[in-house]
Amino acid sequence: MEKSFEDLGNMLDAKYPLIYLASSEYGRIIQKVRTIAFKKGYEFSTWDLVDRLQTHKKAEGRNRLDSVDRHQAYEETENIESLLDFLLKGNKDKENVKEIFIIEDAHKQFSDEKFIVQLRKIAQYFKGINKHLLLLSPFFKLPIELEKYVTVLNIPLPDKSDLEKRLNVVINESNINEDLKKLLLDAAAGLTDTEAELAFRLAQKKVGLDKREAIKIISSEKSQIIRKSGILEFYHTNENLDSSVGGLDNLKKWLKLRSKAFDRKAKEFGLKEPKGLLLLGVPGTGKSLTAKSIASEWNQPLLKLDIGKVFQAEVGSSENNIRLAIQTAEAIAPCVLWIDEIEKGLSFGGEKDGGTNSRVLSTILTWMQEKSKPVFVVATANNISNLPPELLRKGRFDEIFFIDLPTKKEREKIFAIHLEKNGQKGITDFDELGKQSMYFNGAEIEEVVKEAMFNAYVENNENPQVKLVYLLDAAKEVVPLAVTMKTKIDGLREWASSRARPASSDSDVEPIEIKEQNSIKHLTKREKEEDIF
Repeated sequence: MEKSFEDLGNMLDAKYPLIYLASSEYGRIIQKVRTIAFKKGYEFSTWDLVDRLQTHKKAEGRNRLDSVDRHQAYEETENIESLLDFLLKGNKDKENVKEIFIIEDAHKQFSDEKFIVQLRKIAQYFKGINKHLLLLSPFFKLPIELEKYVTVLNIPLPDKSDLEKRLNVVINESNINEDLKKLLLDAAAGLTDTEAELAFRLAQKKVGLDKREAIKIISSEKSQIIRKSGILEFYHTNENLDSSVGGLDNLKKWLKLRSKAFDRKAKEFGLKEPKGLLLLGVPGTGKSLTAKSIASEWNQPLLKLDIGKVFQAEVGSSENNIRLAIQTAEAIAPCVLWIDEIEKGLSFGGEKDGGTNSRVLSTILTWMQEKSKPVFVVATANNISNLPPELLRKGRFDEIFFIDLPTKKEREKIFAIHLEKNGQKGITDFDELGKQSMYFNGAEIEEVVKEAMFNAYVENNENPQVKLVYLLDAAKEVVPLAVTMKTKIDGLREWASSRARPASSDSDVEPIEIKEQNSIKHLTKREKEEDIF
């Protein structure tokens, strides 16, 4: 955070005339820029549609640089056109005075051609007289006509040091254990300055900031605020790699090993945090469940990125949405960022969208390659034919794992997990179930257990107990998705055999064989649609 404002100070010293500040925190930005302005001997003014142009006057007799008295308003600047005319006309009495002007909500004016021309003229005029115009907007949006005249500066969300200052204001010199304070700041990471202050005050009002319960209150507020964006979702998950995920021992071993990279001693040794993982596999085999379990295993928050919600009709909004999502994830780091079915969210190729998909993809790929914050990306995919080669390149993901249909032993384990979750421990021999459920994926096994529980309840609602016969009967009624998607799964297996690591060490993989009547295979409509690999 401080680096961004240090960069701004250097730009002012270098006499940059037009600077674009991308941030939704108008109050914090204005306060920070005003402090820089007073420290460097500038006059500081802001403009918005309500208050018009106002020059901030430094309070007399106060030491704080951001202290201000009543502002001086300019009534002749009632709209943006009159403001820029006012700036271009200049003031002879202030020809040698250093000045900084901020325009709030500048992005709303870019549809006006005269505004663009006026900005170009101001860029030429201000360049030689040590005056600066700052365009403040919640996201980046710049017409091509201004690209060579405006310098863009993205202002990140508050870091831990900024949040600590806000927390200290709220606790007002009360004593809080340093370990607890660290946890409170971790819980608030990813919030704006104002949002963090409100969350701190709410926790203080409910239980007090000297209680561990305050952490849950702040985290709960954070999850609500993140969900409001509609792009990122904050997940509370209690899944566990060992007790919730059946099989996949190779993947589990890899994850447990990489979790050590977050230890303090590991960092001192020089171990780097893992970047991410691509989980490729058959639908219903536990890719999403694994993503949730990683966050629980590593004791990190889980964010889900809905790429479909990134795209907006307004030009430039999609690119800004993905940048905001990345910025939020980095502010919360260390965390797990889950991108589900990445191949569906991004329709790679084609120019019908004006190149928006390509720009969003480019932003994601560049960030994944260059990111320095510990954001572990878990991307899941069902169809590799839609994945671009550059996404699969080493450096973006640490590893690509292929999750195949569960083997017989893994199916037995999955049955046991779902029965135990539902309090059913009466079945100990799963051999027959393993045979009867050939080609079943994890989701289909879960549905078999649900069906058996319904049957058990109907038979005896006083003391319902799931019996083996109920499970076998329910399994007989299921037509596995693998049978319908045989061609696609065979293609996935062939592709992954030389390009991805198997998530399971169990080599007892069952080839999909479909019994055909009269040696003629009649494809259903769905089979024809799925047979596209």
